[in-house]
Amino acid sequence: MKSAFAVCLALALAQPAAGGAWLEKPGQGFAAASVTFRQAGGRRAHELSYYGAYGITQKLTLGADLNQTADDSGHALIFARLPLRQGRRYRLALETAAGGNHVQGLWHIMQKTTLSYGRGINTARHTGWLALDAAYELRNSGRDAVWKLDAAAGLHRPGKLAPMLQVETSKPENGRFSYTLRSAVRYPLSRQQELVLGLEYRSAGQQSLGLRPGLWQRF
Repeated sequence: MKSAFAVCLALALAQPAAGGAWLEKPGQGFAAASVTFRQAGGRRAHELSYYGAYGITQKLTLGADLNQTADDSGHALIFARLPLRQGRRYRLALETAAGGNHVQGLWHIMQKTTLSYGRGINTARHTGWLALDAAYELRNSGRDAVWKLDAAAGLHRPGKLAPMLQVETSKPENGRFSYTLRSAVRYPLSRQQELVLGLEYRSAGQQSLGLRPGLWQRF
């Protein structure tokens, strides 16, 4: 009975593929690369994203967050993630990042602080995870501040298609609120790789639809 409970607990707290409140194990890592194709009215655009994280110790994960859009804007950040609580029912972590953001080749200092909450989902038929990230960004050398609140939920289905839902919101202090809704499925290519295909709806000044293929890799 105890061993069965331990297995259920391990599955309930199993790490989602994309960080958040979960730290990478020492000597192990995760990387995700994606491209998003968007259509807004008669205009087409694309966005490239890369995320990588590597476990240094039990209480320290280091990583990189890179982004580039078609209008020649983006960011490059290096981050450190530290645990605040790694309990049975939920986890909390603090992430601090520094680097730069650019618009049309002009770079500025960028800083970001994120508080992450995560917990396992365990039902009679499935296990999965829920993650919440609250972030505060300082862009353009501290002149522009942005608040962000993101949520994601997914199921673990080893060897099978697994669904995932994501909501991303953003509110600049002197700008307009925007949000993105994304529905995705993860398909295992191997024990270490997953193909991710998502459809998204974005409202950011104008409405747009997007297709987001990506690859997740554990190492």
